Amino acid sequence: MQAAPRLSGRFDLDDPAGPRFAWAGSAIVARFTGTAVTIRLRGSSDYFAVTLDGAALPVLAAKPLEERYPLATGLTAGAHDLVVVKRTEPLVSEAQLLGLELAPGGQLLPPPPAPERRIEFVGDSVTAGFGILGRDETCPFSPDTEDFTLSFAALTAGALGAEPVAVAWSGRGICRNYADEPGDPMLLLYERTLPARAESRWDFRRWVPDVVVINLGTNDFSLGVSPGERFSEAYAALVRRIHEVYERACVVCCVGPMLDGAVLAEARARVARVVEDASAAGVARIGTIEFPPQSPLNGYGCDGHPSAATHRLMAAQLTAAVREAAGW
Repeated sequence: MQAAPRLSGRFDLDDPAGPRFAWAGSAIVARFTGTAVTIRLRGSSDYFAVTLDGAALPVLAAKPLEERYPLATGLTAGAHDLVVVKRTEPLVSEAQLLGLELAPGGQLLPPPPAPERRIEFVGDSVTAGFGILGRDETCPFSPDTEDFTLSFAALTAGALGAEPVAVAWSGRGICRNYADEPGDPMLLLYERTLPARAESRWDFRRWVPDVVVINLGTNDFSLGVSPGERFSEAYAALVRRIHEVYERACVVCCVGPMLDGAVLAEARARVARVVEDASAAGVARIGTIEFPPQSPLNGYGCDGHPSAATHRLMAAQLTAAVREAAGW
């Protein structure tokens, strides 16, 4: 039997036509022989980062009515390593991998092994890399300006040699979405493989992380409105759920960097209280980290989101915190 690509992230395997996926950072990792490779995707409007033998190829901009995307031709003989990463989030689209096409005589080989270390990131637009490629805070969101691979989450995982899996959707809060917009909050979406499908349930036994990083609250406290005790209750429920499915995981609860003033103070206090209560209830490995409010000196991404420079600073801070907390 021919080898298959390694799928990194939450992939739904129920459709015989091919695995479906939606979360940012979902990755397809393959090793093959042959002089050319084409990827086949269905129903996607996403942007993908593509690397071949460690070198970046042009960004793949998928179109819903297209399925075949040639990635490379004229390759040398021998084995080649291909990595295709979904840069964009569920807000953009859900995709389906129909397969890889190789040049005549080419074949798929067993893929490179996954890193032994694993980090799950639960968040919103900041975690997804919303607007990170935007020129400044005045540009609106567009899929081409989002890139999870440049986010603090991806950079932290890379610095620690860990496999990242992101569960993040822009505008969604843990109990209240941005400006009370409709849609399920992250407390519900966390349970799903395909987040836009309520019936799509993730099997937490399929991939067990060493560390879970939570960065939620920006949308809950959006427009300076406090969600009150609902936030504490939902945050505590998420921590309990994480501990239930990943009993040995180290949990890092983040605050910032888009909050300031009174809502930052309240979010900080509420998260700290949740962590304190969880620790008292038996969650042994849990702590907090606060990212400084983003500074105009580092620029902004679209709609006032963190710039690439701010993400790099966040990653450096989080990398140090995770290394200490996890003993890495």
